[in-house]
Amino acid sequence: MTLKKIGAIGGAIAVVVCWPIAVGQVGERIYLDTVGKYENPYVKISNESYDRGYLGSEAVSRIEVKDEFKPLFEEEGLPSVWHVSHKIKHGFLGMTSESQFELDEGLQKVAAQAWGDGVAPITFQTETSLTRRTEFKVVVNPVAYKDEFGSSVSSEPFILDGVVDAKGAGEFHYHLSQFSVTTTANETMALSNFSGGGKGVMDGQFWLGSQNAQLGSVQFIDSNSDKAVSLTNMSVAMSNVLTQPSKDATDENARLTNENKVTIDKIVSIDGKDYNNFNFDLSFIGLDYPAITRLGDMSDDINEQMTPEQQKEALLALDLLVAKGLTLAMDDLSLTTPMGDIRSQIRFVVSPGLARASQNVDKVAEKLTGNIALELPKDLVEMDPALLERATMMEQAEIVERLEDKYVLNMQVEGDKVILANGDQLPLGMLFMLFM
Repeated sequence: MTLKKIGAIGGAIAVVVCWPIAVGQVGERIYLDTVGKYENPYVKISNESYDRGYLGSEAVSRIEVKDEFKPLFEEEGLPSVWHVSHKIKHGFLGMTSESQFELDEGLQKVAAQAWGDGVAPITFQTETSLTRRTEFKVVVNPVAYKDEFGSSVSSEPFILDGVVDAKGAGEFHYHLSQFSVTTTANETMALSNFSGGGKGVMDGQFWLGSQNAQLGSVQFIDSNSDKAVSLTNMSVAMSNVLTQPSKDATDENARLTNENKVTIDKIVSIDGKDYNNFNFDLSFIGLDYPAITRLGDMSDDINEQMTPEQQKEALLALDLLVAKGLTLAMDDLSLTTPMGDIRSQIRFVVSPGLARASQNVDKVAEKLTGNIALELPKDLVEMDPALLERATMMEQAEIVERLEDKYVLNMQVEGDKVILANGDQLPLGMLFMLFM
């Protein structure tokens, strides 16, 4: 065997022997960087300890609820500071970790009643490569709890998994097949087939990408009065799309479009009536991204009352938002009721070009265009005396039209004027007064 081969073998052995140390160092850096840069509107996360070994490491993270949300936990007798322990293994191409909450003696007793002795309520597994690509899986274990007063909680496991890369972009999926709660007052909530997911990246205050959720059914039952409310087949979808004229991530002309859609197949009200085919489609189009980012950042710092400096900064952001122009579109708000169909559409466009809108509020109307369409069942209107009185007044003013089975409103908005379906015009302010 030549010295060259011996050297190569020795070098390979040295790499294999030293590699777990290198992985451990990289892993510690990834962990500390991730914790240090993590941003969340509800909690603060910091590193409590990190003990790096040869083939593995142990770490403890500290999670503290932010001040404005602490009273919610204190009212329920829950701590506002939590610790999570991590057991990390160093592999050849990355590292894996298993994490779980550290519970004090009091919370251990509560957890044992709900999850069983020695069962961790929540487990968190990750697998991180040296490129910082991380696959994760969170499991809330099944619950089977019942007390001597008759209240109970039952659930199948809630599972959340996904992947995130070094830049924070990723996707996730979750599912909960069953969850039910019964109170001592014989009130029950039963939920089935809750699932969803998303794909995108968290950019400060905003999720850039898409998210969706589906719910098979949820039912609220009061056994004492035989009353129930239920909902079947609900779907919720949200997306935030950022458009930039240039590839510069800090582009001052970046625009955000936010779309929100909700559909529900069936709602049964407490009086037993069926409401079907609920649709809600709302969009905010062309929002100035630097302006709403500034407003979003401010929301974390504002307490009960804004300071003069905060008021000034908020007005500047709002001025910029209006100056760049925006569109509000509710393309569909509809529902089938026992008395007929409700349908409505609203779209308002604020054209760009108005400077210092906060100091020229009356000038905003000059930049405003849009349309309003509304249909209400005649029986629904006439069962409410106040609504019928207002509808009759607007019918006499030829603002709405009464057909055989419904009331119909159609109008265009142009500046400070409203153009009715018959061509007549009204001041925009008068329209708001009539609706009020």
